[in-house]
Amino acid sequence: MRLIKRIAFALCAPLILALSACGGAGVGLATVAGGVGTGGTGVVLGAITGFGSVVVDGTAYSSATPQYFASSDQGDAVEVSSASMQLGNEVQLQLDAQGNPTSVIIEPELTGAISQVGQVGQGRFVVNGMTVRINDQAALGPVTYFSGLSGFFSLAVGMRVAVHGAYGVDPGSQQAYIQASLIERLPDSSAIYRLSGLVSNLNAAAGTFQLGGSTVQTSGSTSILPGGTVLANGLWVNVWSNTALAADGTLHAGVIRVRSVSGMTGTVQIGGVVSMLSGTQFQVSGIAIDASASALASVVSGLAPGEYVVVQGQADSSGSALVASSIRTYAAQPAQVELKGTITGFVNPGSFLVRGVPVDASQAQLLGPAAGASLRNGMFVDVVGAVDGNVVSAKSLSEASAPPTGATVNYVGTVSQFDAASGSFVLTGSLNEEGASDTISLAPNVAYANGTAAQFGDGAYVEIEATNTADGIVAYGVIFRMTGAGSGGPSGGTLETEGLAYGVTSTAFQVNGLTIQVNGVIPQGGALVDGVQVEVEFTQSGGQNLAQGIAVDN
Repeated sequence: MRLIKRIAFALCAPLILALSACGGAGVGLATVAGGVGTGGTGVVLGAITGFGSVVVDGTAYSSATPQYFASSDQGDAVEVSSASMQLGNEVQLQLDAQGNPTSVIIEPELTGAISQVGQVGQGRFVVNGMTVRINDQAALGPVTYFSGLSGFFSLAVGMRVAVHGAYGVDPGSQQAYIQASLIERLPDSSAIYRLSGLVSNLNAAAGTFQLGGSTVQTSGSTSILPGGTVLANGLWVNVWSNTALAADGTLHAGVIRVRSVSGMTGTVQIGGVVSMLSGTQFQVSGIAIDASASALASVVSGLAPGEYVVVQGQADSSGSALVASSIRTYAAQPAQVELKGTITGFVNPGSFLVRGVPVDASQAQLLGPAAGASLRNGMFVDVVGAVDGNVVSAKSLSEASAPPTGATVNYVGTVSQFDAASGSFVLTGSLNEEGASDTISLAPNVAYANGTAAQFGDGAYVEIEATNTADGIVAYGVIFRMTGAGSGGPSGGTLETEGLAYGVTSTAFQVNGLTIQVNGVIPQGGALVDGVQVEVEFTQSGGQNLAQGIAVDN
């Protein structure tokens, strides 16, 4: 099951990749050198637009090599598994000398309750005093993906959400906004608050400043990262708190992370919305961009505020701006959604998962072996399509006869023959219609979700995310599955899916576009409410999906 957690981050130097025992501490970023994705080290900041391994603004990076970090309501940084990633996540990748990620940090720009919907314009709403804009055009940036929601019109005042996206400033009103790449429904009990933007009206004596329409209050317990940073007007910050908003809308900061290129010596790539455009100078995601290079003149002359771009460059000598060496506009080259991986949660051609993302391939062009085959769990596919609300609508789907070497695969099954010394085991795939068994080894950086390493052993019912190598399958993510665990997994016509529950009533709920009848089943693990992550085991009868097992991840 996908464990949905998030983290704040700082685009800064120096980095100490370490976790502090106190809740306010977390992960920073190291001084980088070399090039992004070209054999040197670097930093990539942008939105996840696909998986195969992990695709950021159209460029693929390995998901097998990094550690993953996310925040919870108790701390700013915890290590999680790769299963924490979702389509549309705003992420930061730290790359090594070979261009492979060493860390992935996942961060929403906003977390909190919706205060207005539609009152500030069609396709807009407000969270923590900040306006959020929906994007439904690929040429304007990553299309907004809804997780645990059916779409924009399912949003309501008081609903708690996490918003990932790009920070922008309206050139007319000068009001800040977030162009959403992902809107994720959260349970009403969620205690996390988050707010991002440019610091203004700083009052150092009072320990306050403004972010958009909200006031942030600091205290002696507030962590400002990186250490030694002094807050100033104009700095871009992300504020995390596990304290509820005050009645006057004030957010009491637990952690403040400052985004800057100060101290960086390597190449940085940033995807986001153009704001504060003046000649060859503008901002992207709060970072000042110097696009004065003569080779960029034709691109810069055509830029407009609000346009989504991907900028690559290096920090200037003062560390105050990113000197651009290349600029790609989404208008010229939109990043279409591509999902490469094995099918899980197969219900029918219009409802299955690839890398945890719901896919509707009912109208897709089937290519290669897939043209004459029945789609099924365990099949390795390449899906190309577009975000359509809470699903990826596939335009084409091709099948590989076997996962290519280096491909990422997800398999679900029961563990046997586990050798703790070597880390090898056999996984018998209960969700693969052939019931295949595979010998798998655990990677040195393996991370667990919904359980711990101590729980891994014979009889465990798990989903693994792994790399298909020339020497065998190497798992770097293990997710303990709860439904079907007693019998080794679903069988006999039983289907499975997983995702965020929404539209919950006493008798039914929705997940991944499927309406599930509770059918008298008592959920394991917690209460079934809107926004919780669920696994569902169900059968179909009389046109209905009847739950046989429901597990809630708290």
